[in-house]
Amino acid sequence: MVKITAYGGANQIGGNKILLEDRDTRLFLDFGEPFNFKDEFFADWLSPREARTGLKDFFHFDLMPKIQGLYDESWLEDTDLKYSKPQFDGILVSHMHFDHAMHLKYTDKKIPVHLGAAANAIRHSWEITGGKNISFGDHEFKEFRTGSKFKVGSAEVEPIHVDHSVPGAYGFLVHTSEGCVAYTGDLRLHGPRSDMTKDFVRAASAARPIALICEGTRVTDADPRKDVSERQVEEMARRLVMNHRKLAIVSFYPKDVDRMRTFRDVACATGRKFVVSTKVAHLLESLKGDSHIQVPDPMKDPSMLVYVRQGMTRPLTHDKLYLEKLGKDDHVVDWRYVSRSQSKLIFHTDFTQLAELIDILPAPGSLFIRSKSEPFEEEDIEEEVLQNWIRWFKLDFHQIHASGHANMREIFSIVRQISPRIVIPVHTEHPGLFSKCWPRVTCPELRKCLVV
Repeated sequence: MVKITAYGGANQIGGNKILLEDRDTRLFLDFGEPFNFKDEFFADWLSPREARTGLKDFFHFDLMPKIQGLYDESWLEDTDLKYSKPQFDGILVSHMHFDHAMHLKYTDKKIPVHLGAAANAIRHSWEITGGKNISFGDHEFKEFRTGSKFKVGSAEVEPIHVDHSVPGAYGFLVHTSEGCVAYTGDLRLHGPRSDMTKDFVRAASAARPIALICEGTRVTDADPRKDVSERQVEEMARRLVMNHRKLAIVSFYPKDVDRMRTFRDVACATGRKFVVSTKVAHLLESLKGDSHIQVPDPMKDPSMLVYVRQGMTRPLTHDKLYLEKLGKDDHVVDWRYVSRSQSKLIFHTDFTQLAELIDILPAPGSLFIRSKSEPFEEEDIEEEVLQNWIRWFKLDFHQIHASGHANMREIFSIVRQISPRIVIPVHTEHPGLFSKCWPRVTCPELRKCLVV
């Protein structure tokens, strides 16, 4: 028998922690943090005491499952779960988004983690640029690429690339004693590399899976996201920037390399320069040696600049690297340059760096493009704060985004093409809707074992 247990990702978007068991083999598909993970019991300055008590607070509120042989000894010292040697053969990471990978740090460092080569480069950059709060643990990180096949316990794993809003995203075909179990990870068909997702769908279909564990982020009768391609994002952004004579500010997820290329191209087409943070620059530097991914080099591209923040009391290693080049390399600039060159620039920021606008002082009427998903909830505190900043600086706000997830029609088409024995919907709030496209759907319940 093959058993599948969702310890995260069941009836929720994100937080995938899916245990697959086949005979004596036990492996996890992703190990991420759910959205709003701690919000029920913690907020603002009230935080879990993990630096002092490890997983004790998480176990107390049942935020993490108590599973023998899963967690590292260092996280269990002050809990009532006794440490035992690892009872899992590996963790497969589909891509490096926090809702799929952030809880790796809690797992036993003796459990190997398998991930794509680009995903591993992103992990390494994330740890360097994220400071002491970002860690994925001291695991053996084993890289793979499409075309690889490797063993995890007695199961053979076949990773196949998919298109998503971060490089190095994969789906998996796990060949068990009972047949193939396919796992989509997160994917889309409207992105610039839809061919990669189609590669996965063809391979999964040929494998005749006994189960398809399928994401359904946008499977809903009321999807607020518009169906926009990356090319359309570029076209709409170019028109907006072309018609503005003031600073153009853009906010998007800082690991979305497709979006970075898009706004670099918009800058080039409009005679501007695209200004990115040191964190983004470090990520691009980390990926530029990968021949499978085309990324712009912010220190050489004539349409790009790197922005360094001033007044950092404890700059991280990557910040120091660029700070040392300020005034010596024309590709490195600070707020003074941005402030006096507003009409010539597209300035990238994320929510945590909005304070830079206080120094830059964008002219009233400057363009602000949010190029990421709208908030999930109407009463989103970050959204309220962002809109306060927009109003305070009198910015011209626009929303332009291409989702990292396939829409419901595309997901249903993928399911039909793969034609599995059963579908197990995850990463969705509406798993029951999958019955509209496939007659055999098993909706997982959190921490309840399914026998395939």
